Amino acid sequence: MISSESPRDAADGIRFRRLKRDLPLRLPLDRLVPLDHPVRHVEALVASLDFTDLFDRIRAREGQPGRPPFDPRMLFALWLYACIEGVGSARELAKLCRRDLPFLWLSGQTKPNYHTLSDFYSDNEAFLQTAFTDHIEALLEHRLVTLKEVTLDGRKIAANASKESFHRAPTLNRHRQEAEEHLAKLAEQRASAKEQTRRREVAQQRAARERQERLAQAVATVQKRHQERAARGSRKDEAPPDQTRASETDPDARKMKMSHGGYTPAYNTQTVTDTENGLIVTIRVTDDGSDSGLLRPMLEQVADETGRLPERGLVDGGYVNQEDIEWAETAGITMYMPPKNEKADLKKGKDPYAPKRWDPAKVAAWRQRMGTDEAKTIYRRRAPVAEGVHAQQANHGWRRHRLRGLVKAQVEAYWQALAYNIRVLIARNHIPRLVLRAAGA
Repeated sequence: MISSESPRDAADGIRFRRLKRDLPLRLPLDRLVPLDHPVRHVEALVASLDFTDLFDRIRAREGQPGRPPFDPRMLFALWLYACIEGVGSARELAKLCRRDLPFLWLSGQTKPNYHTLSDFYSDNEAFLQTAFTDHIEALLEHRLVTLKEVTLDGRKIAANASKESFHRAPTLNRHRQEAEEHLAKLAEQRASAKEQTRRREVAQQRAARERQERLAQAVATVQKRHQERAARGSRKDEAPPDQTRASETDPDARKMKMSHGGYTPAYNTQTVTDTENGLIVTIRVTDDGSDSGLLRPMLEQVADETGRLPERGLVDGGYVNQEDIEWAETAGITMYMPPKNEKADLKKGKDPYAPKRWDPAKVAAWRQRMGTDEAKTIYRRRAPVAEGVHAQQANHGWRRHRLRGLVKAQVEAYWQALAYNIRVLIARNHIPRLVLRAAGA
C-alpha cells in the first residue's frame, strides 16, 4: 500500500546528489526533452510511488558527514525506462546516462557507474514486489484491470548458465574442493604479495568465494532433486535419479524443453494477464519445466495480491490437472481450457469432451463446456493476449536472464512486467490518470 505520507515528505532531511538539468548546455536540459516524451511519463509515475523503505536505508542526512548517495527514485526511473527501451545491461545503461538525452535528463547528469546501477537492479526484490502490487492496485481502482477474464501462460526463458555447467554430485564435489583450495591460496597470496592492488585482491577473493558458494548450492540441489525423483519416479523427459545434475554457475536453473525443440538451462515464467486491456496482473518465475499443477498456485497468487479471484480463466492444455480444475470451478472461476490430447482424440474419432467415469461433477461440466461452439469462441481470445505479452517482451530484449538464481530471476520478472505494463499505458495515455490517483487529486 502506498503510504498516506507524501513520498517527497519521506525524503526530507536526506542529502542526495543534486540533479543538474540546466548545465553545461547552453539551453536548459529540461527544455530539450519534449513535454510529451515517454520519459516524462515514467518520471511522473515513479515520483508518485512510495520509496520510504529505500529512504530508511540511507545514512547520509543533513548536518551529518558522508558522501550523498544517488536518489533511489532516479535509479528506479532509469532502470524502468531502460527496460521499456529494451536495455538490460548495466554497462550499456551507464553509457546511455552520458550520451543519450532522455537518460541524461532522468539522471540529471549525475553519471552513475555500472556497479551502482547493477546493484540497484538486482538487490531490491521486496521493494519491487511492493511497487508492482501497488501498481496493480491502482490499475484495479481505475478499472484498467477488471479480473473479469484472465489468461495464464508460461514462457521458458534461458538462464545465465551453459549446458556444459551441469554436473553430477561427484564432479561438483571435486570442483567444490578445488574452489576451497583456490580460496585458501588467494588468502596466502594476499598476505605475501604487496604489489597487488587492494581492489584486485578483494575482487579475486569475492569471485572465488561466490564460486565456492554456488558449488555448495549445486551439491545441495543435486541431492534435493535426486530425492524428489526417487520419491515420484522420473518423468519421460528426465534422466534417472542417479544421473541428476545441477549447474555449477546457476544451481537453480533446470534444463527445459524449449519452443525450438531442444533443451536449454532455463526458468519457467508464469504470467497472468487481464484480457480486457492486455495488462499483466501477476508474474512468477519457477524452476518447474512443466505447467501442470501451476494453475491453482498462480490464481491463488492473484487473490493474495489483489484480494479477489478472476471470474474466468483462459488457459492452454498444458495446465490440465483434475484437482486444479475442480478447485477453480468450486471457487467460482469458469475455466476455458482444452482437454488433454484433444486434437489426437479427434483424429482417432474419440470424443474428448465426453465426461470420464472418474470425473468429479465440476470436471465433467468443464469437459462438456469445452465441446460447445461458445466455449471455443471464448477460448480463441487467449492466444493474442497471452502469447502477445511474451512476444512483446522478447522483442524488447528479454530473451535471456542476466541474473543468476531463482530469487534474482524473479527480480528480473518484476522489472519486465512493470516495463511491459507502463509501455502499454503510455501508448494508451493512461499514465496521467494513475499519477493523479497517487497524488490524491
